[in-house]
Amino acid sequence: HGSNIMYADKVCLEPDSASAAEIIYLLLNLMEAEITPQIASCLFTGVTTDTGCMRFSNTTARTFEIAAELAKLGADTYNIIQTFFETKTKTFAALERLALDSMRFYFSDRCALICVTQDMYAKSGSDESEVDRLSNLPRQIEGVLVGVTMRELKDGNFKASVRTHGDINASAICKRLGGGGHAGAAGCTLYGTKQQAINTLLKEVQAEIDAFIID
Repeated sequence: HGSNIMYADKVCLEPDSASAAEIIYLLLNLMEAEITPQIASCLFTGVTTDTGCMRFSNTTARTFEIAAELAKLGADTYNIIQTFFETKTKTFAALERLALDSMRFYFSDRCALICVTQDMYAKSGSDESEVDRLSNLPRQIEGVLVGVTMRELKDGNFKASVRTHGDINASAICKRLGGGGHAGAAGCTLYGTKQQAINTLLKEVQAEIDAFIID
């Protein structure tokens, strides 16, 4: 992530890459390494999941070109797309229903927020391994510019995933809260009670919306 400056004295960014899998593909080509069908499938999985199956704004013409090359090299494209984008477990379906019931709207419906609690895991039979698939759910609502998915951790604190449209910068929102990520998708950790965590995040969301929206 371009917002992460803590892990090295010098940082080399590849801003045109939608995923780490794209970068690995480019490196393998530079090394003239063989890309087997198994490797192609792994890289295709990385490209498609990081771009929401080519739906996110980080998708470029090169992303499509790399995906096509991986398909030619034997990536199991059909089963990968079916598994990650067309299949739900029963426990996830139950969690998704509870998450939708928890959705609340703020700032003239420009922000949609869902909060997944430990109680929801217990009721649905799901767990944290499935919650990432909910991250884009709030942003899919018409008119929403900022979609927030919060999930309660076992220690009582919360992880937040922020997804945005247009000029609203998810990374800027999360960076002010000690997190970071991409312009359209970022995350952070929030401390305190559920309501305290929501209030803290909404304050930064409002600041970012107000910077770009004039009623």
